[in-house]
Amino acid sequence: MLETNETEEVKVTVQERILKAAEEAFATSSFAGTRISEIAVKAEVNQALIHYYFDSKERLYQEVLTALFQQWEAYVQKWSWDGLDPESIIREYIRIHYELKCDIPNLYKIFHWEALEGGELFNKYASSTWTQDFLEKAQLFNKWKEAGIINSKLNVNVLLFSLWGMMNQFYYREQDDLQSITGLKGSTEELHSVVVEQMIQFAMHGILAGDKLEIGGCRQEETEAGRMEVTVLMPGGQGYRDHEDTAKLLGCLESLTGVTVNVIEEEEQLKVLPGTSRLFFVFASTKYGEMPPWIVRLLQTLEQDGSSAADRLVAVWTIRDNPAAEGVQRMLEDAFNRLGAFSAARIPGQSPRDYIKRCAKLMGM
Repeated sequence: MLETNETEEVKVTVQERILKAAEEAFATSSFAGTRISEIAVKAEVNQALIHYYFDSKERLYQEVLTALFQQWEAYVQKWSWDGLDPESIIREYIRIHYELKCDIPNLYKIFHWEALEGGELFNKYASSTWTQDFLEKAQLFNKWKEAGIINSKLNVNVLLFSLWGMMNQFYYREQDDLQSITGLKGSTEELHSVVVEQMIQFAMHGILAGDKLEIGGCRQEETEAGRMEVTVLMPGGQGYRDHEDTAKLLGCLESLTGVTVNVIEEEEQLKVLPGTSRLFFVFASTKYGEMPPWIVRLLQTLEQDGSSAADRLVAVWTIRDNPAAEGVQRMLEDAFNRLGAFSAARIPGQSPRDYIKRCAKLMGM
């Protein structure tokens, strides 16, 4: 029995050596450019043994890809985008995919060889998750495009391929190369971190400077057309001032170039919506799904004076401390729309900053 176990261990060790040698060969020279004899030399075995274990070069190629995709899937299955806003998802997507390329470089080298040579074996043996991951991200980006979160002129598929293209210029490079390109000193890991942050900045903010400013985390175009007024409705006594979302939203609003923020905290001032404001920002909260009484009274007042809300842009921010808040958010958006206003829809998971960006875009800024 001991001899049998030792024999099995030797068999596994030999197969692992062959697979490792084959992975390096395919990554260096492609499937078409690799010979079994070269793999045998790298693995320090004879060719007959490779054929004994793997039958053919294609079968060996399949086994190499299977092992690499098992590593890739282990990464992918750990990811979760739940609760992240679009900007955080884009940052994490770039960072994680770049780390993947750095950690499993041979998978991507083999893929690139096949793409250059017009081969079909990679697609034949690729994990189904490989394609599914792309389709899911494309679908998500298209939703953001429809919601006005990302540039409506972008082709989402081209965008994703462009992000990967940036990564492909760097993931395989060693320290000397990275130091030469970045002009910085540091370890390989530190320089890769610099590169990935540059890619994130490019994806988030583009190339040109001057046409947009970033102040307090919000980016908006400069305008010489005069200041715009934004009215924030949040009557005192409701606890809005104490919530962290409020500070973020007000800070972002106040940092917009050319904008004056007018905060109304007295319900008595809500008889009509000020005629000079381009945007009305309504804060709400709920415990069990009920609509805040002051907003009910405001809606009743606006209903009696139909012209007050007509064609006005209204942003609603329901503080999401419980599951019922999502329902109230949608009810309020629908209620203002029925009064003839235009509600800036807030998508689930959207951060305060991204919601303000969406509102600014709808205001024509």
